[in-house]
Amino acid sequence: MSEQKDRDIVRSLAAHTAELAALPVQQERIDGWKRINGLKPHRPMVWITEIPWGEFENDVEELRPACEDPRLRSLEMGFRHQHFTVERLGVDEVVTDWFDVPKCIAGTGYGVQTDERTIRQGDSPIVAHEYHAVIQDFPDIKKIQIPEVSHDEDATQRQVEFFEDLLGDILHVRASGVRQQFFWAWDALVSWTGVTRALMDLVERPDFIHAIMRRMTDSMLAQMTQLEEQGLLDDSTPIARVGSGAAGWTDELPQPDADLDHIRLIDQWGGATPQIFSDVSPEMHDEFALAYENEVMERCGLNYYGCCEPLHNKMDLMAKVPRLRKISISPWCDTAKAAERATRPYVFSHKPSPAILAGDGFDAARAEKDLRDRIAQSGDMPCEIIMKDISTVRGDVQRVIDWCELANRIARE
Repeated sequence: MSEQKDRDIVRSLAAHTAELAALPVQQERIDGWKRINGLKPHRPMVWITEIPWGEFENDVEELRPACEDPRLRSLEMGFRHQHFTVERLGVDEVVTDWFDVPKCIAGTGYGVQTDERTIRQGDSPIVAHEYHAVIQDFPDIKKIQIPEVSHDEDATQRQVEFFEDLLGDILHVRASGVRQQFFWAWDALVSWTGVTRALMDLVERPDFIHAIMRRMTDSMLAQMTQLEEQGLLDDSTPIARVGSGAAGWTDELPQPDADLDHIRLIDQWGGATPQIFSDVSPEMHDEFALAYENEVMERCGLNYYGCCEPLHNKMDLMAKVPRLRKISISPWCDTAKAAERATRPYVFSHKPSPAILAGDGFDAARAEKDLRDRIAQSGDMPCEIIMKDISTVRGDVQRVIDWCELANRIARE
């Protein structure tokens, strides 16, 4: 009985997704993202992600989970979170009537097991990490594998059949391959060496760091080549998030000569970030990160760069990135300097500080000043405003609602 009840719950939520997808506002949002990503005049687009749903979902009726089956419960919560984001928060998330089933692809990644201790922060998705070194000297670099990518077509077909049976008469179920290429090399590297040791080695053992980065880059490039050769890539355009930014809708990808049945790397969004390099000089950033990252990004059609690292003092480096379209403007970035020093137009991917949602109360005046300053200081740069990395809202969903209302109002002014 509970199995049928769970199916009914999920199917009802899927039907509501289809209703939302049919609304004219979805095409309006797609057009807005395309204008922003095409560097054309348009109001700032607004998005929110990485919300600590667990802090309040049991207190909000439309978020409260009801399924008992773990697999269907996960699916249920995905639908509920999207519906709440679109209907209660009113941001520019696009709802489509597609349901993507990830292809069962094996052999990707670096193959290095981290040694870490994690500390959860309540019901937040944000987790604190303490890493212990697993790559300490040159012989350890061989732990980084050159991948051998494979696709289990039978397993993918079983997944598709499961969701076709569950949702196929409501949503368009499709198998989905890899949709973008993002090189998080330094995030992985410091998890294997420790943060302090890696930064010290930039000075004390530069050859060691170069050797690690060379191996990681070769691994990433080999993975990309195999995914392309095996036909395991898909169109980046409809994904909600490019890199650490927002939606990837664009008229520029796939390329005009693309075969939609065999997407290439040049038809996809790519990108990179060495966010641990916040206090590393532009010269070291160029030598130990960008020189390798550009090998990945050179193969992609459009690129996104950055995450938490402030880039206002490194805009000359951004000019070296092939087909760079979006740049992360983190909470620690000087927006005015970034705009002044930019050598060409980019999408400024603004990341207001999530700390505004974590205090004793929501300071709307401070939040409004930050948003207005960011937009004003961006000059002629197209903007997207993304609230992310939210560690806590103190269990108060109204803060999320209030910030989104504020951001939407300012963006539409």
